[in-house]
Amino acid sequence: MDRGAGDSGTGDLPWASVFDPAANARALSAIQAEGFRAASALVDRFIRSAGVGRIASDRPAGSTVPPDVEQRENLYGALDLEPLMRSWFSMLGQYLVDSGGSVPSTPPLVEGVNLDLAASSSGAGLNLEVAVPGMATTDVWLHNRSSEDLGDIRLRCSDLMAGGGSLIDSDEVRVDPAVTTMPARSSRCVVLEIKVSQDISPGVYRGSLLVEEHSDLWLPVALRVRAQLE
Repeated sequence: MDRGAGDSGTGDLPWASVFDPAANARALSAIQAEGFRAASALVDRFIRSAGVGRIASDRPAGSTVPPDVEQRENLYGALDLEPLMRSWFSMLGQYLVDSGGSVPSTPPLVEGVNLDLAASSSGAGLNLEVAVPGMATTDVWLHNRSSEDLGDIRLRCSDLMAGGGSLIDSDEVRVDPAVTTMPARSSRCVVLEIKVSQDISPGVYRGSLLVEEHSDLWLPVALRVRAQLE
């Protein structure tokens, strides 16, 4: 339908900008900045009003005697401007935290066994204990603290051997999931399970948890196998 020159209908809107993330982010920042300026102006008005209120009170305008508690409580229902300033600084802190221009943080290390895939060396190892027969289980947290997508990550465990020569075959070790995607600045949890059969002798079995195609990354594994209590 033909519209006149004075018709400012929705057909003239730049619809492409609605779906532009960068334009939307700029618009949101502009709105936040305008709110910030308005809040600043409001605080300035409160401060000026507080000064006028004190001068208009029973005390002389040039008096240096501080107001008593009753006078302070009667000043806009608050003790001076302390509650207002606390709210102001709280709002300012929230604004800075929620600002779209803030730098994204890398994932923090969590409690437990951590393996930082962006590091050049490995951290503390795994220490497990199980009674025969049984299943030793632990969580292993993988962290990609870099800005690069590391793709698919596979963990492999070696055979576990005791000092006396007893062996737990690597086939008895299961990693779930077997393949883990690690995009930039991400963390994933995998479960390591070691099956200990009835014929395994008690003792401490040691091996290594390796990261496929990352030869510098590995974790020592120590499994203490104890006899089943009667």
